Amino acid sequence: MDRMSDYDNGDSVTNKASSGTLKEYFMEEHYRKIAEENPQADNTSNPFLQKPLWVITQAEATHSPGDNEMERHLTVFDLVSVGVGGTIGSGVFVLCGFIAHKYSGPAAPLSFAISGLSACLSGLCYAELSCHIPSAGSSYAYVYASMGELPAVIAAACLTLEYLVSSSAVARSWGDKVVEWLKNEINVDSDGLLVQILEPGYGLSPMSLLVCGGSVILLLKGVKESKEVTNVITFTKVMLVLFMIVGGFFLLQTENFHPIMPMGFSGVLRGATSSFFGYIGYDEVCCFAGEAIDPKVTMPKAVLSTLVIVTILHTLAALALVGMQPYGLISETSGFPSAFEYNGVEWAAQVAAAGEVLTLPVVVLIGLMAQPRLGHALARDGLLPPLFGEVDDRGNITKGGFVAGLIMTIIAFVVPFTYMDDLISSGILVAFCMTDCAVILMRFESPLPTTHNHSSSFYVRKQSLESLLWCYNGLCFAAALILNNFDSYWGLGAASVCGMLLIGIGLLISYNFSKSTVYGGRSRSAGSSNVLDNSAHFHSKDTMEGDGYFKTPCVPLIPLMAVSINWYLIAQLEFFGLVLLAIYLGAAASFYFWYGAKNSVGNLTGWVLDDFPMDVVNSVTGDGVDECILNNTVDDNALLLNKMSLSRRDVDSRVIT
Repeated sequence: MDRMSDYDNGDSVTNKASSGTLKEYFMEEHYRKIAEENPQADNTSNPFLQKPLWVITQAEATHSPGDNEMERHLTVFDLVSVGVGGTIGSGVFVLCGFIAHKYSGPAAPLSFAISGLSACLSGLCYAELSCHIPSAGSSYAYVYASMGELPAVIAAACLTLEYLVSSSAVARSWGDKVVEWLKNEINVDSDGLLVQILEPGYGLSPMSLLVCGGSVILLLKGVKESKEVTNVITFTKVMLVLFMIVGGFFLLQTENFHPIMPMGFSGVLRGATSSFFGYIGYDEVCCFAGEAIDPKVTMPKAVLSTLVIVTILHTLAALALVGMQPYGLISETSGFPSAFEYNGVEWAAQVAAAGEVLTLPVVVLIGLMAQPRLGHALARDGLLPPLFGEVDDRGNITKGGFVAGLIMTIIAFVVPFTYMDDLISSGILVAFCMTDCAVILMRFESPLPTTHNHSSSFYVRKQSLESLLWCYNGLCFAAALILNNFDSYWGLGAASVCGMLLIGIGLLISYNFSKSTVYGGRSRSAGSSNVLDNSAHFHSKDTMEGDGYFKTPCVPLIPLMAVSINWYLIAQLEFFGLVLLAIYLGAAASFYFWYGAKNSVGNLTGWVLDDFPMDVVNSVTGDGVDECILNNTVDDNALLLNKMSLSRRDVDSRVIT
C-alpha cells in the first residue's frame, strides 16, 4: 500500500480538519518519515513481513482479561502438568512397545535418549523465546517475529500436526486399547455384538468418538475446569508410569537385551524419529504462555522441568519394557500389560491396562486445549477467519475449540494411528528447526549499511543472516539424505563436503555477525529498517545484558546442533512420509496466499503503537516535548506544531510497519 498517499506537504497544521491527539500526530509523522526514506514500500503483500517485537511487548503490557484476551492464571505446576500430562501417555503407553518391536529392539532406550537429546537442545531455545515472547502460538509467534509471515504459517501448520492431529492419533490409539482391554482382560467375546460394534472394520474406530467427544465437552466448559482435571490425571499417570518402571526392573532379564541392535544403528535412528512424537509436551507448554502468570519466570522453569521429567521417564520406561520381554514378542499396541502378562504377573497387567485406558485421554484433552490457542493467535493476526479469535465472557475460545474438536474427531474416527505417526514427528521436527533458527536471528543481526540511499542494498544485507540459515537447513537435510541412502565412497565424500560447508556457515555466523544489543536486533525491535538509530526505545527494557531473562547457552552452537539432529531424524523417514510432509506444507503455503496474505493485519493495515515513546517524539520534532501534553488534540496545540513547521496529516490512518 502507498504510505505517502495521505500526505499533503506544505500545508500548516492550522488548516487541519481532523482533531486527533498530539501523540497520534507524532506517531503518524514519524512513520511518514520512514515511508519517505524507504521508497520500496508498495501495494503488494510481503510474505516475509516480520511482526515487530514492540507489538508483542505492548500487548503484554496492556494485557487484561476480556476484550478477546485470556486471563493469566497458570502457575509453574499447572504448566508442567500440561507438559508431562500431554507427553507421557503417548510416549510410554503408545510408542515404547511400537518402537521396540518394529525398529530398535532392545536399543529402544537409546532411541528415546537420542530424540530426547534433540528435544532438550531445542527446548533450551523454546525456554528463551517463551519468556521474551510470552504470547499464545509457540513456534508460530517466534517465527513470525524472526522470519516473517509465510514461515510463521508453515510453523503453525506443523504445530497443528502436534496438537490437533496428534490428539486424533492418541484418541485412535485409545480406542484400539479399549477394545483390546475388553477382549483380553474383561474376556468379552471377540465375536459378540459389543466387539462388532466397537470394531466394525473398514479402518473405523467408534471408541475414539467417545474420548474426542468427552474432551470437547470438557474444553467447552472452560479452561479452569480442564486445568483441574489435567492436574489430577497427570499426577495419577506419573504414579502409574513409576509403578510400571519399578515393576519392570524387578522382572528384568539380561538375556532379553541380546541382540542389542537387531535392525542395526539405522533402526535405532529410525526409532528415534518415531519416538519424537513422545516429546511434544513442552511445546504445548509454550502455547499456553499467553495464560501463564509472570511468564518471564514461569515459562523457562516449566519448559525445562517438563523436558527433564519426560526424558527420564521415557528412557527408564523403555529400558524396563525391553528387559521384561524379548523384543520380538513385545506388543505394538499394549506393551506393558502384555509384558507383565508374559511374566505371569496378571494383577500388574490388569493395573497397567486399566491405567492406560483411564489416563491416556488427558493427552487428547491437552492437545485440544492447545489448538484453539494457536488458532486464536493466527486469527488475531488476520491469518485465519475471525471466528477462531473470538473469546467469550469467561475467557474461553469456544467457537475455535468446537471447530478444532470436530476436525479432531473426524480424523480419529477414520485414520489409523500408524498413518499419522511419521507425519506428526516430521512436522514437530520442522517446527523445532524453525524455532532453533529464531533464537539465532534474535541474538545476532546482519551488518548494517552505511547509507539509506539504496534501499535494495539494505534489503540484501538485512537478509544475509536469514539466507545463511536457510542454506544451513538445506545442507543439513541434503547431508542426512546422502548418509541415509548412499553408503558408497561418493556418498560419504558428498556428505563430508556438506559437513565442511555446515561448519563454515556456523563459523561465519559466529564471527561475521554482531550480537544484538537489543533482543531481536534493532530492526526487529523497531519493526522498520529506518528506525535503527533510535530503535532501543521500542524494546529498551529487553536488552541482552542483565535483563533477567533466560538465555540459551552457547548460541549459535546449540541451536545449530539442534537443527542438524532434527533434519537427520527427518531424513530417516521413508520416501512416502517425506512426500506427504511436502504436500501438507505446500497446502499450508497455498492457504496463506489464498486467504492469509489478503487478510493479514500486518500487510493490510499494520500495527498501532499505543504507547509511543518520548524519544521517538523528539526524533520527529528535533526538540524536547513535555509528555503531559501528548493526549491533547492537535487543534489545541496548533501553535506548537506551527512552530515546529510539521506538515498536515490525516491522523485517522493506521501505522504501517
